[in-house]
Amino acid sequence: MKYLYRPSLIWLLALLVITQGCSTFRPALNSDDNTNNYCAVPHQLFISDTLQTNKAASLQMHDTNTLTGLSYRSRQLTHAYGFDHGLRLLGQMGIGLTPKSPAYPAFLKQRKAIVSQIVEASGDVLRVAEELECEKQRAEQSAIALQRREDKQRNNLTVGSLLLGAASGTISATVKNPDLNLVLTVSTAVLSAALGVATIFVNPQINYPISQNLLADVWYQHPRSALYPPGLWVVLNEERTGRSDGNVTSLLQTARKRWTQYDQLTNGKPRQQAQQQKLFFGAGGGYHVDDLHTLSNMLTEIEVVVRLINQDLQKLLAEVSNFEPQ
Repeated sequence: MKYLYRPSLIWLLALLVITQGCSTFRPALNSDDNTNNYCAVPHQLFISDTLQTNKAASLQMHDTNTLTGLSYRSRQLTHAYGFDHGLRLLGQMGIGLTPKSPAYPAFLKQRKAIVSQIVEASGDVLRVAEELECEKQRAEQSAIALQRREDKQRNNLTVGSLLLGAASGTISATVKNPDLNLVLTVSTAVLSAALGVATIFVNPQINYPISQNLLADVWYQHPRSALYPPGLWVVLNEERTGRSDGNVTSLLQTARKRWTQYDQLTNGKPRQQAQQQKLFFGAGGGYHVDDLHTLSNMLTEIEVVVRLINQDLQKLLAEVSNFEPQ
């Protein structure tokens, strides 16, 4: 009778290890690192909302002779953002004008107004870039926390397997009752092997809500976006000829193509594809570590594109600021 407690104790120890090792990591929705409004801004109104909103509008330049001094890309941006009318007026005001002319102050006032518009547009673009950066950091931080949990689970299972393996050897050498020795030795050996195999299947999830998904409009190709400024959305969807293959594509079309090629977003059965798209382009859900890294990579790609457009706006700002009467 004195040995009867030992199998129960061993099974209880194994159960505790398995429970600790295989528990799912699901923080509360209002936790500091996964709250719905982690990267939300107080208001969604963009300063430059009154600018160009029609994607179908051509980005070809008009009256380019009045926009001398602007690069080709800058003239594209002026039309996308609706600056072209003001710049044409500025060019007309500057014809034959000198700093001593009575109309020179009006010229400076018009130039300052256009500069202010460009600064506002650049500020909106930077705000989007910072939101993308924030969401990227949130995904990375969650991935780090989840990876630590996954490592801890695997370590617990590995330690439990080693302890049970050592216990199996000890029991085999110390328990004198042959029948009990066999039962305990086999039980602990089986449990040790089971815990070792269980480490392969450790794949915890984190409940990761997304209140405003900055990738949704990109993936579903919405004609207008509530999360991106109108002018920026026009530029992102601007179709341009590729440098090497001659194909006409936009920045966002290129991004979607990369996602399907490298992140395998459209592989698998239709049901799996729908679940994956809901996860990355919907309101969130249960994310694994790899899912969070994929989300972070996609956010990074769009952020880089947005920041490059802001660099173009900064170049336009410098050109307009230096625009002088002809």
